[in-house]
Amino acid sequence: MHVRHSRKRVGNFGIHTLSNDAVSLSIAPELGGRIVSLRDRISRREWLDGWTPASRRRIWHPTDPTNFETGPGAGIDECLPTVLPCKIGRKALPDHGELWNQEPQFEIDSQGVIICRWHLKSLPLDFARRISLGKNELRFDYRIENRAGTPTPFLWAWHPLFMFKRGDQIRTSEKTCLSPGSGKVLPWPGNDLSRAFFPKGAPPAAKVFLGPLSKGRAEIHATNGARLSLDWPASLFPYAGIWITRGFWKGLHHWAIEPTNAPVDRLSDIKEPSPVSLLEPREVREWTIRVKLSTKLP
Repeated sequence: MHVRHSRKRVGNFGIHTLSNDAVSLSIAPELGGRIVSLRDRISRREWLDGWTPASRRRIWHPTDPTNFETGPGAGIDECLPTVLPCKIGRKALPDHGELWNQEPQFEIDSQGVIICRWHLKSLPLDFARRISLGKNELRFDYRIENRAGTPTPFLWAWHPLFMFKRGDQIRTSEKTCLSPGSGKVLPWPGNDLSRAFFPKGAPPAAKVFLGPLSKGRAEIHATNGARLSLDWPASLFPYAGIWITRGFWKGLHHWAIEPTNAPVDRLSDIKEPSPVSLLEPREVREWTIRVKLSTKLP
């Protein structure tokens, strides 16, 4: 299927869009390579929070590049080498890592593949992401390299913030939930996260980790028939963070499915790094995430 590339200005940002007859993806390179829109062109479902309606788009530079809350809190970004701020030795690792506010080296090759490359400063890591479109599928190919001659720990999380729609359901075969940090086993809140119950007086937000996973797969089913299927290698990323906020964080309503290599939000909480959270000297690691969009119209 032919892939089209277009470019336009939205405010102060250049937005690049790849599209075919089934799907479109838009990215803001200046905003940390953030994917701002992922649209099913058949069902007309916009999957990502912060892009529609156009009059209320959340697209701006953070007022404090060390504080994720001052950014737009929208779309898809990459959390590396941590999610929440912490220290590794004398190195201070920023909130949600350092990629979300760092403009990458950016290009679109002759095949219509979007390529972003980052050079981390907090830890000796190089990171690259290639995004390509298939018939109704997006493929995210990743590469991380340890520049150092010594082992380097890392925590990576794919960080999509999905638009909240009543009736959306998450489907996964894994029902074991862990609380962040403590690892306490929690009950699965149910497939329909739009009906998540928050006790009186409790913050209307929650995060749990699914896993350890034997298979990296999850789906979102919408009431209009639109479906999003997410596949990733559980051998490298055996957990998925599930986040939902009902107005607690910045007054926003969205949710997330975040494949990750450890059931924590701070790299410093990994006391004894396993092979999936440690890169050996000069090691290069590669993996792929596939996002498939489909529609079963009523």
